[in-house]
Formats: sequence, structure tokens, C-alpha cells
Amino acid sequence: MEQTDFRKYLGLMLKDENFWIAWSLVSGNAFGGLWLIGGYVYRNLAHVLHDTPKPRADFDFIVEHAKEAREIKLHNGWKVEKNRYGNPKFVSEKFCIDYVPLANIDSIKRRGFAPTIENFLSGTPLTVQSVAFSIITQELVGDVGLKAILERTIGVNDKEQAEIAARNKGKSVKEYAEEKADALGFRAVVS
Repeated sequence: MEQTDFRKYLGLMLKDENFWIAWSLVSGNAFGGLWLIGGYVYRNLAHVLHDTPKPRADFDFIVEHAKEAREIKLHNGWKVEKNRYGNPKFVSEKFCIDYVPLANIDSIKRRGFAPTIENFLSGTPLTVQSVAFSIITQELVGDVGLKAILERTIGVNDKEQAEIAARNKGKSVKEYAEEKADALGFRAVVS
């Protein structure tokens, strides 16, 4: 990715009031590494690079070390719920924030891997999901995801995790990838 494009991406995030709220809530309840992942990252990158629609505010963060549930502190108007994986989800009337401890990532646990961002990235279902924004270093990480976004393609990154994700959506892996690709105007490269 060109440095200019990265600055555009960073600029887009820094102008987003919801990003600052999300960052404040998550960083106040975590220690160590902190990464923004998921659709907010890859959809904003696609928006900057390919003029796709701007994503809605819905944030997914991976935290290296999470505070205990009883220690979590939130701003007024926010509450803690559990997401479908049993991890904390910060909820307000405006948007939600998934707060996922790195050691709780399904693909890391399933494969018996050490809880690192690299191991998270290697276990995402689809290639386009294999990208993260490090809040600490303010860098994009994930060559597989960045390449997919630059090439406007979506393929399988981790076969077993793709099968799990597709099954949870009631779809085949091919249908799951094609749905994500169609939403971005990308090409699915799944047989």
C-alpha cells in the first residue's frame, strides 16, 4: 500500500468521532497491544482505495490483555453485554464495540497457537479479513489482507475457519466469500 493511501486511511479514521469514542473505551480497559480489526478496517481501506461505500460505525478490537469483567469502566450511556462468542461487547444507542481478548480468539484456540496478532491474522476465514490496524504503532499489519484489498479479491485464508464462519451464516464457503465480495464490488476467488 502506498504511503499516501495509508495517510488517507489514517485521516479518515482520525476524523471519525465514533472511532475516538471506541478507542477511548477500549484503551481504558486493556493493557498491551491493541488492534482494530474486521469490517471497519477492510471496508474503510476499500473505501479509500476503490471508492466503495463508507462502512457504518461498528468496531471490533483485539486486546492483548483485557481487564476483568468486574473492572471494566464505561462512559455514561454505555453498557456491557456478551457477544456470541462470550466476549464483552460495549453497547450504546449509536454503535457497538466488540472487545476481544487475543487469547480468546477461536482460530488461535482451535489451532493451539500462541496468542499473537500474527496468529490471529493467519486464522481469519477470508483473505480480506486478514488485516489489522495497530492502535499503538498506528500501522496496518497483515500482508494477506492488504494484498486482497489492493487486488479487489476475496479468497479463503484459513479453510477450517472459513467453513465455521460460513456454517454459522447458513452458507457454503463459496456463498460466504461471494456475499462479502459483492458487498465491496470485489471478485471472489473461491472454487
